[in-house]
Amino acid sequence: MDLLQAFTDDSAAQAGDKRLYLAGYLHRADVWASFSKDWHKELKAWPAIEYLKASEAHHLRGQFHHSQWDEQMRHAKLAKLAAIIAHYQPVSYEFSVNGRLFDDELKPVSPYGFGRLHFTMCFAVVSGVARFTAESPVRVPVQFIFDEQQGVDADVEMFMAEMIKALPVEARKLVDGLPQFKNEKEQPYAPLQAADLLAWHLRREHETGEKPARTSSLISSDGHLVQEIPDEVLRSWATHHATLPGVPLLRSKRQWKDFKAEHKRLIDAGIDPSKITGSGIYYPEGSSVLVRTIDWFRRQLFRSRHLSL
Repeated sequence: MDLLQAFTDDSAAQAGDKRLYLAGYLHRADVWASFSKDWHKELKAWPAIEYLKASEAHHLRGQFHHSQWDEQMRHAKLAKLAAIIAHYQPVSYEFSVNGRLFDDELKPVSPYGFGRLHFTMCFAVVSGVARFTAESPVRVPVQFIFDEQQGVDADVEMFMAEMIKALPVEARKLVDGLPQFKNEKEQPYAPLQAADLLAWHLRREHETGEKPARTSSLISSDGHLVQEIPDEVLRSWATHHATLPGVPLLRSKRQWKDFKAEHKRLIDAGIDPSKITGSGIYYPEGSSVLVRTIDWFRRQLFRSRHLSL
């Protein structure tokens, strides 16, 4: 066994605490290849659909918006797809966060990229699944595949190395490269559709207080990892972000885009921005790359403003 793959999709509640769920499945890469073939075979079976999106199935729209579809046929189709998941027995997992608290307290004091829920939850999934795997009998590198989220991939790439430093060495070694963000409609990434089905059911249960009948069949009986980012942790992050130098200059989408462009320019030139120091600038031992990079960028912005006067 050379590689595990963790496929993750998301579903966000629209009421209450607006909790965001990222959920998915972990299994061997070779097993996922066989799974994808069986999954697409069932998709093409009558009544055929091109892909599965749980929200479309629930509302009988999109792929399920045809006269041939009714609730009974939808239930039958979903049952057959859920049976494929059960047959392959992947490890299931779920990660969630209070979306309302994130938006109300953390987002306003964070750099633009750090104020995006999917950015934060991507690292939560990588950390949690890597730790879980490191503590399991099968310690094999894990490749992380997420459903596409515009702009998040570039932000994750920029901070991934720094973020995983917080992991135990055993878990850090199991993170196989940068997370990938793929289109769930493409055949090689069919497990993302299974992850979507799980995430939707978990979110639905939280939002309505009622457990959909199919939820239990989507959760692995051999292992189901559950992690929730506590509200007090979000508040501690908000307190920390509010003290970082230069953050007010990185809160807009445009400011963040300019920051990433300048960061890339330096990296391409062989310069590590986190190691830049200037006259009178001192970074205590252990200062994070975020602190040092933002402070450097802050100084550059003020310099450019001064020269333009």
